[in-house]
Amino acid sequence: MCSRAFAFAVCLATVAVGTSVNAFAQFDAVLDRVRQGADQVNANNPSYYLKAAKAVEPNICLYSNGDPSGVIGPLIFKSSYVASPNCRDFKACTEVATPADDPKPADCGAEIPNSKFWSRDEKRLSMRSDGNTSLEFSSEEFVKVRTCTAIPTPVATCTTGKAGLFRAEVEYEYPNGSEGRNWDRYQNLAGKVTETKTRITWDRGEEDVKTGNRKTTTLSFSGQPTAVVPAHGISATVSHRYGEQQAQIRFREDDADLKHYTRLLNSSDGSQRWEITSEINRRPSPSVTRVGFIPATFSISIEDNSLPDLLGLPGADTMRTKYLITVFTEKSHRDETLIYQTEAENTSKTVLFTYKMDPDTLRAMKGQSKKVRVHVRAQRTGSPWVDGEVSPERVYETEKSVKFPKK
Repeated sequence: MCSRAFAFAVCLATVAVGTSVNAFAQFDAVLDRVRQGADQVNANNPSYYLKAAKAVEPNICLYSNGDPSGVIGPLIFKSSYVASPNCRDFKACTEVATPADDPKPADCGAEIPNSKFWSRDEKRLSMRSDGNTSLEFSSEEFVKVRTCTAIPTPVATCTTGKAGLFRAEVEYEYPNGSEGRNWDRYQNLAGKVTETKTRITWDRGEEDVKTGNRKTTTLSFSGQPTAVVPAHGISATVSHRYGEQQAQIRFREDDADLKHYTRLLNSSDGSQRWEITSEINRRPSPSVTRVGFIPATFSISIEDNSLPDLLGLPGADTMRTKYLITVFTEKSHRDETLIYQTEAENTSKTVLFTYKMDPDTLRAMKGQSKKVRVHVRAQRTGSPWVDGEVSPERVYETEKSVKFPKK
């Protein structure tokens, strides 16, 4: 409380509210009338002025009580107002019968029929593709039990108590703002308090409860080495539930060239034996790196940078590489002529490969000057790592016309 003695007594009009939110909203409207009266008086004697006020206590049912008057600091003001409806819209709690609670369901805490199940265990598998290992999985038995949760449900609102006091907070300051803001609490004449009657309803649910039964299953894994795929690490996530005929195995495929598969060899109560095989995920044939045309010798030059890596893979030393070469002459893309097409094998297996055009094709051009456009696609066969399909084409087009020989 400040050093000054303040009394902020206000007799408030009747307001009916169903919730504390409505009570606050109507109370704010009353305070606005109070604030307007205070501001009007402050115009004549600006010692203090009211900035804000709010209710502190909830569930206020405002009670009609005539003409309010009060004092803020040294200022005296009077104001009249009426609010409706009044508290008679709510019955007194002594006149409202206590609602009956719903009976508790009879199956609360009982086992739900046919609801038993086993938990799933998950573990990480890490081994070599030519090695062996085993993992042990544990499963616990659960049963579903009926649960019942009591829920208080509102059914009626009533009023209790007599006209009495509740608190409000009022903010005020000097007009020049030099002394900042202060808060005081005042007690004000108010009305009855609302009360909500509830009854108990029941929310039915389920809960998983352990029965105490536990089962263990051992899974054994054996890798199958191959002559083509070198030994390597295998990583997988394995999950198993007691009673399932097969475990769930998800491999982590870090190498895009390899895929792994499993096969269940045998299964008995408490154990399973699995075989893991590694297979090559055959990649598409890569395109050649660059294509060119040598006018002096009428040769097509091909650069194939992926060739050494492909030949370096296990079992790929027998791979054959053929280039599908197509040559067009043109004045423009609308005036093109196919003059040459062939397949050329890179028997030397070199990165740089040159192929000279057929002399009969050159003589057939009869000394014409034409631009040349060369299309080259690659096909690689005999390698377990490449699918053998024809690659996308690489294209080269001369900027200037090429003079073909007359003879």
